[in-house]
Amino acid sequence: MAAAEQSTLFPTEHTFGVGELTASIQRAVARAFPAEVWVRGEINGLRAAGANGHLYFSLCERNSRRGPTSTLNVALFRQDRQRVEHELRQWPDFRLADGLEVRIRGRVQYAYGRVSVVMSAVDPVHTLGRLAAARDRVLRSLAADGLLGANGALPLPLVPLHVGLVTSAGSAACEDVLGELAASGAGFRVALADARVQGTEAEASLLRALAAMARLRPDVVLLVRGGGSRTDLSTFDGGRLARAIAAMPVPVLTGIGHEIDTSVADEVAHTSCKTPTACAAELVERVLAALRRAETAWASVADRSAAAVAGADSHLRRRADLVAGRASGALGGASGRLEGQAGRLSARARSGVTATAAHLEGAGRRLDPGRLHGRLTEAERTLVVAGARSQRAAARAAAAAEAALELAGARVAAADPARALARGWSLTRTADGRLVRRAGDVAPGDTLVTTFGEGAARSTVTATEPAHPTPGARP
Repeated sequence: MAAAEQSTLFPTEHTFGVGELTASIQRAVARAFPAEVWVRGEINGLRAAGANGHLYFSLCERNSRRGPTSTLNVALFRQDRQRVEHELRQWPDFRLADGLEVRIRGRVQYAYGRVSVVMSAVDPVHTLGRLAAARDRVLRSLAADGLLGANGALPLPLVPLHVGLVTSAGSAACEDVLGELAASGAGFRVALADARVQGTEAEASLLRALAAMARLRPDVVLLVRGGGSRTDLSTFDGGRLARAIAAMPVPVLTGIGHEIDTSVADEVAHTSCKTPTACAAELVERVLAALRRAETAWASVADRSAAAVAGADSHLRRRADLVAGRASGALGGASGRLEGQAGRLSARARSGVTATAAHLEGAGRRLDPGRLHGRLTEAERTLVVAGARSQRAAARAAAAAEAALELAGARVAAADPARALARGWSLTRTADGRLVRRAGDVAPGDTLVTTFGEGAARSTVTATEPAHPTPGARP
């Protein structure tokens, strides 16, 4: 191709060398930003560069949660970092962290093929103010939807031994909770859901852990995190996390940060504890208190049972003594009456024999010997017949008296409570010793003591039924 044609196709223009173009961009950037500027954005990818003490991160601007729309590289070199950290000591609630919106000052520069900001200062008031404002907005929204007390309205089990733990596995907070529960010796069963508790991924991780616990349905869920700055704990001020806690089907107890820290998660939880250890101690004390109440109740039941049994035994002994005394009196009276009847019969028989003998003697004097012999013979026969009749009458009277005595003894024996119990009858009394004769004497929940021929049994009334009228009986 001819040189003229080549010149026409590729007109002669200035061609930059790489170094020349780089230097031109650097000068352009320097002219556009001759002094340091303030820029705000969300920290992402915060990292330290080895042992040199430099700190690097990206400053992002987001239009949605899907990802950043603009990104700017930031470098905080060691000397500037030392000065910035020294200045931040008066702001203990502030610390640089991923996901945190900050306002920083720095010098815009172009180097190594990219534009970046060399940071020299940060405005903690901007970040803390935005966090506080966002927190207030979340609380107002939760209150308007009636969610601040939703989880707190759930009943906390008396003995919550099945515990769901949501925290970072292996963290100090996790170990503190597990150690406190294990040291109690109360037999807790812990289901651990590992979750990020800081950074841009923390919210999504905590939401997944709470959803898993909602499906598992333990007795209670502990949401805990160790101490940190206000910015470190900002994840727990999020509205999505607060609404997830409010919607949990079981009580949620929180132990987030130090004693002075309070987050939105604390406000919406069932119970807020100062620290992770205090959160576990709350459960331990609840379980041990329930065990103490149970032991006290059993001791009271045992004491009342022993007193009721002793009272029933004493009452039965008094009744037995009374029955024995009445039986002895009845037997003594029957024996006396029998002896009296026998004495009277004997006296009548002797009187009859004497009168007959006297009559015969008088008749003998009036009669001649011949007739006397006949009359004597007849009198002897009469006397024999009368004696036989007297003996039979005495035997009948003795038999009747013996039968009456046996009937009295049988009645006394039939009245003996021990024999009635041995035949299958039983005595039922209330816990305070009152005899139960009808269903109306007791009510559901009363404790009954039933005595049998051998032993006794305790029961609790669950329901009573009215007496059914006998067919044909007058209403």
